[in-house]
Amino acid sequence: MDPAAADPLGFDDPAGLIDDARRWYRVRAEGIIDPPEFLGRTLRIFLGAELDSGGGRLELVPAIPAMWKSLAVRRLRVHRTLVDVEVRRRAEWVTVRLAVMFGPPIAVRLSLGEDQAVARITVDEIPLQGDAAIFTASGEHEVTMYLGRPGSQDQTWTERR
Repeated sequence: MDPAAADPLGFDDPAGLIDDARRWYRVRAEGIIDPPEFLGRTLRIFLGAELDSGGGRLELVPAIPAMWKSLAVRRLRVHRTLVDVEVRRRAEWVTVRLAVMFGPPIAVRLSLGEDQAVARITVDEIPLQGDAAIFTASGEHEVTMYLGRPGSQDQTWTERR
């Protein structure tokens, strides 16, 4: 699919969104996207947030810029549920805190995408298999994704544990 065809305004990248936000004034100029559309695109770019239809699963693939230490989104509506999401990037891992603030539990799939190798994943300190965390969120959860190739874990870390 041609990226220009998917987004004729050219705002599918962080630089385009930031440029558009800089051009906002109290009275909007022509050719600038609406604030709700801007926020939706921001969530898709930085959180990789996608909802499948019919009240199903929330998929998150966070991709915050390397210069940022963290990103927090408060009161994200996922069908009938409100969720707080906080992503923190470190050199060796990425931590995602997810809290259901209101509404029924939701199914979540969390990964770092194809360009990030994940050695191991824990959800609430429980190790999971694979390169994605799939769980039902109710209450507060912490997902830690350790970067690196699977099987390349530090032996001293496993011995200390």
